[in-house]
Amino acid sequence: MPIKVIGFPSLYVQGPGALDRLGPCLGSLADGGAVVALVDPFVMPLFKSVAAELGDKHGIRMNLLAFTGECTRREIDRLVAAIGDNACTAIVGVGGGKALDTAKAVAHALSVSIVIVPTIASSDAPTSRLMAIYDENHKIVEVPLLRRNPDAVLVDTSVIRSAPRRFFVAGIGDAITKKFEVADSVGAGLPNFFQGAPTRLASLLAESCYQVIRTDAVAAMEVFDLAVPSEVANAAFERVVEATVLYSGLAFEGGGLSIAHGMLRGITAYPQTQQALHGELVAYGLLVQLAANGFADDALLEIRDFLVKLGLPVCLADIGLPNGSDNDIRNIASLTFEAPYVAARHELVSRQQLAEAIVRVESL
Repeated sequence: MPIKVIGFPSLYVQGPGALDRLGPCLGSLADGGAVVALVDPFVMPLFKSVAAELGDKHGIRMNLLAFTGECTRREIDRLVAAIGDNACTAIVGVGGGKALDTAKAVAHALSVSIVIVPTIASSDAPTSRLMAIYDENHKIVEVPLLRRNPDAVLVDTSVIRSAPRRFFVAGIGDAITKKFEVADSVGAGLPNFFQGAPTRLASLLAESCYQVIRTDAVAAMEVFDLAVPSEVANAAFERVVEATVLYSGLAFEGGGLSIAHGMLRGITAYPQTQQALHGELVAYGLLVQLAANGFADDALLEIRDFLVKLGLPVCLADIGLPNGSDNDIRNIASLTFEAPYVAARHELVSRQQLAEAIVRVESL
């Protein structure tokens, strides 16, 4: 029998006011040393007050460094050099997926603890060991791994709710794929991101993630539309955040990915797609994956209509490529095979079949 493997962050905390747990969390991880927070600029004012409170209430010295916006080797090296030899014992990553991945990479380079504080629920980055690193032209070039999953993940849903609705929707786009990607990976007999066989739990999490989204996503989005959301909307919002951050992250890392995420290699090679969010691109990629896997038109249209209802992209024009040529489509399909988990499926789907799937989705 194969060896099964799954991994988890040491601590996951979610709810309004979850940031109040940061002090006790860092107290055990930092062990009296300096803490450095790598912060997305748009939440720097919030985190300045958090840092002041950490000093006043917990005696923790936190230095703040601004993240410039792209997770590149240049940015990682800049931040490592800025921290230098300041006896840093813990890194706190604060912001969206790219800020979090950059913080992971810096913590990895310095061999220190990492605490993740997502301020948007836009991707599956918070709980995982993976770091998606881009080149200067916004193309994914490598996906290295931390030695272990983050030491703690704190998801303050009052902060998540204050972010623009688009980020929340993108997180749904990223998460809704996991049911199909994990099933595809398990069916192909591929190892997961721990280089082991998937546990049954990974599939259960992926299935549960999908069910929560289909049941609660529409009601959850009411928290962005109403001055005083109903208890139903608030409860749905909490469930969807849990699904898009926790279930989604654990499911993909323990279960595996497929074409929907692999297409990022091809799509991000086009600068025109730079304004689209990770989860938006992946939601479009899901339709292509399902088309490549032979889903009937009625099944494709049912999922497509749900994505449209949420405001997610469903064609090349929606992600910034309104004039994608046949050559562009072939190029996107070919570059998708740079993802190892797609390349491993070369006997199940070819570059030509993937290009034909893109054309089929366009025809919808």
